[in-house]
Parts: sequence; C-alpha cells; structure tokens
Amino acid sequence: MKLPKAHQDFKNKYGFVKHPNFEAFLEWSSKNTFSLKTLFPTIKKEEMHHIDLSTTTNFIGGIEEFNNIPFFQTKIEALQKQVPNKIITGGYLEKRALYTSDLYVREINGKTDRRNTHLGVDFWLPENTPVHAILDGEVVGIDNNNEHKGYGGVIILKHTLANFNFYTLYGHNTIASVFQHKIGDFIKKDQQIAILANAKENGDWATHLHFQVMLDLLDFKNDFPGVAFESEVDIWKTICPNPNLLFQ
Repeated sequence: MKLPKAHQDFKNKYGFVKHPNFEAFLEWSSKNTFSLKTLFPTIKKEEMHHIDLSTTTNFIGGIEEFNNIPFFQTKIEALQKQVPNKIITGGYLEKRALYTSDLYVREINGKTDRRNTHLGVDFWLPENTPVHAILDGEVVGIDNNNEHKGYGGVIILKHTLANFNFYTLYGHNTIASVFQHKIGDFIKKDQQIAILANAKENGDWATHLHFQVMLDLLDFKNDFPGVAFESEVDIWKTICPNPNLLFQ
C-alpha cells in the first residue's frame, strides 16, 4: 500500500508526538468499555486468550507455516479446543515476520523497508461468524481489498463523540456482507455489520477479524494501513491507539 501524502503532512505538522485526540480517546475509553459479546454475540464469549505471532513466536513457526493456511487454521482450531470459553486474540504493536506481499514493502535509498508492526487486534474465529457494531457509527468506507494479504471485505465506521471523532475498521469479511451497506449508512450499536470470510475472499488469511481503531483517516477513503513500518511506530500508535482499551 502506498502511503498518502497526508501521512507525511501529519509528520511535518505534529512530529513524532501524540495525535491531538489521543489523550481524549484514552480518557473516553477509560469510561466506556464494551463486551466482546457485543462484537460477536453469537459466540457468547467475553474473555480473550492471547497468542504470540511475533518474530519470536513459538506458536506457529516461520513464514512458510503461517502462510500454509490449512496448517495455521488447524493450529488455531486445536488451540480453541484447549480454551473453549475464550476468544483467541492478539497482535497490537506486535512485530511480525509474516507480511510477505509487495503491499508491505518499499524501497528507500536502494534498501528494502518492510511494514511489519501490527496496528490492530486479531480475533481468530470460525468462518461465517457474524460481526456486530459495538457502538453507533456512520459507514465511511467499504471495499473489496482482494490483493494478496489485503483485507478482503473491509468496512470502516465513524463514531462521533462530544469533542472528537474516531473510527473503527473491520477487515477480512465476506464481500457480500460489507456491501450490504453503503457510504453514509447509520449503524446502530448491536447491528450486524459483517460476516467473517475464509481465505478465498479475505485476502488469503486463516479466518479472523482484524479490528482497528483510528483517530484520523488521513487521505484514505475505503482502506487504511493495518501494519506500520517499524521506524514509524511512534507516530502510528498515536493515530491507532490500542483497541484492547475498548474491551477492558
């Protein structure tokens, strides 16, 4: 993904400091938390079981094992049987070695630079799991991001609060489920917004939801980076605060 000019403009304006709404989001999220039963009401679970997919993980092995979708899916399903009352999650600011698509590479001064630090949280759940809105929002982005290791079906909601706005992104869904909506639709809390897809239409991933919070859309319309260049994490983590803050 080519980062837009607005990203550089943001760095020029603010430097490597906090997004102006970062502290407001932290304060608001400390007083407004949500149950995972709202996000996934059919699963009826609200506890998380974290897995490590970082460069030092012992869970999966290397890039080849992770990109072997049947193998990885089997690992997830076996772990789920061990923790049947929890949702398998993980990933925020996790440095990963598994982003192999050209979407995650750039050349700077003749050297290859990779986006490798995850900006959202992954919820590893079965195909066809419904995804619901945790709070009211307006649909501001919908896309079929069908590139290898893209989002597949993705939808972005805008949440308007008293003194600031923020956005939530839901990636790796079926195309039909996200395109049931249109830009400008108002989504009520608890309304179904998407359905998790399999690898054929979710960007070539084992089935999961990528959930991300953004305080700024920059110049993006129907898409937003889910992974940051390691050298730029200081700024991206203030644009994309920890989604787990919503699920304390």
